Amino acid sequence: MAESSLCPTPQKVDLADQQIARPRHLRLDIQARSDAATRDAARLAEDLLDIAGVEAGPGVAGPPLTLRIDAAGLRPQGYRLVVAADGIELVGADEPGLFYGGQTLLQHLAAADAHGRVAACRIEDWPHYRVRELMLDLGRAPHAMRLLKRAVRIMARLKLNSLHLHLNDDQLNGLRYDRLPIGSENRWAIGIDDLRQLVAYARRWHVQVVPEIEAWGHAGSVCYHYPHLVGGPGMWGGFSFAIGEELYDVMEQMLDEVMPVLEPDCFIHWGLDEAIWALSKSVPAARRGEYTPQTHVGRLHEIMRRVAERHGRRAQMRIWADHGGRPIPPGIADEVIVEPWMYHECRSERILEKVAQYGGAGKQAVMLGAGISSQHFHGTFGATRTWCRAAMECPNVEGVDICLWESNDLAGRLMGVFGGAEYAWTPQSPELAEKDNDFRERDQGEMMLRMQAWQQRFPDAADAAIRADMGFDVYRGVYMGGPLAGRAVAPTVEMQTPPRPEEGYGE
Repeated sequence: MAESSLCPTPQKVDLADQQIARPRHLRLDIQARSDAATRDAARLAEDLLDIAGVEAGPGVAGPPLTLRIDAAGLRPQGYRLVVAADGIELVGADEPGLFYGGQTLLQHLAAADAHGRVAACRIEDWPHYRVRELMLDLGRAPHAMRLLKRAVRIMARLKLNSLHLHLNDDQLNGLRYDRLPIGSENRWAIGIDDLRQLVAYARRWHVQVVPEIEAWGHAGSVCYHYPHLVGGPGMWGGFSFAIGEELYDVMEQMLDEVMPVLEPDCFIHWGLDEAIWALSKSVPAARRGEYTPQTHVGRLHEIMRRVAERHGRRAQMRIWADHGGRPIPPGIADEVIVEPWMYHECRSERILEKVAQYGGAGKQAVMLGAGISSQHFHGTFGATRTWCRAAMECPNVEGVDICLWESNDLAGRLMGVFGGAEYAWTPQSPELAEKDNDFRERDQGEMMLRMQAWQQRFPDAADAAIRADMGFDVYRGVYMGGPLAGRAVAPTVEMQTPPRPEEGYGE
């Protein structure tokens, strides 16, 4: 086994000189007693047969495959895997750790050489970042349920554990609400019950779902149904909401439908980026001072807390940090996670500046906004690697968000996910190309070769399978091919950017 056959690269790998025959049969000894561990053990046995050609089960004659949970000496989500001629032992620090160790074992056995041999080894592994997230943009492109479920499975194989759903934007509403008109205009939007099913499905793969509801900018598709909420253009086109009580009422109604389908402990991302400040005309002149960007954050936090209590949930708030940061009321600073972002490796100096600004002991919790921009049509991982390495020593970093913006072409951009998962788990993973790599071209090629080898072993990640689940290729709300090429997915895509607000309503 070469370490490069495993993704993400484990933290510690000790290879024995001995090459052993890949076992054809393993006697499964499940010492971890929980519903999740039993379920994951059964799935691992199925995968070992389907992917590695190894039969495993409690009654199978062969060397033992022992699965147990023991946190002693292991870090959260970590595991220890020992592969030897006389058997295999996998110890997880917890249920996710046991699952991740199973994925490593599966990759290891599936990568046997032409003679059916694998290396005897001892692996001790754990994630550097607690949260390793993939963001999909339902506000710019449809994502069918079958594609979302496939994305969850791909994520789990790569040890990613959080799915961030950007539910609405100027172009589209990706979620169809039951009691509101929002999303009714988009024939491809998923429903509230779909979201409930996705949350439950993701849980079985150790993935949490994090919904994002835009609450300041990127407001067009919601304003399509509520024209009185138009405050003006966004920072780069599109729409900004008019801030006032009417907006807070709609936000609470939206969240009141989303919250009940989430996990008991959950996150709500409110967006809050790339907008101009515009008050609703309904706000009396004498009260305009009560509505500021800082009080806006506070009001959204109040709404989240109130709705969470109503539905028996414990929710934490997330927001984009935007270009200069977001003013947060002092009383809730410890309850809000901010997310600075940058998706271009060529602007690494800005990433380093943001890490210096937001990262460090005593500062509020941070998610790293990494991934790829809408202009990275073939996926890349350079910005994610820069974020992950730069913030390694920052104790307030919750995790890494690998964003895929403005498209549903997961297959075409998969290298951004595959490479991002590598560095979100092991930031110090060595350079793939040691020479002639000034423009990162060799890095990209080496990562692509690793990903293609991985795809050949894991059918869930096959290019054709992903594209079949994708259906129509959509970018920024417009069909990109086929008989509908050039047409808008929904009428919200064709809304005209509003003028700047009248004097007295904007800042």
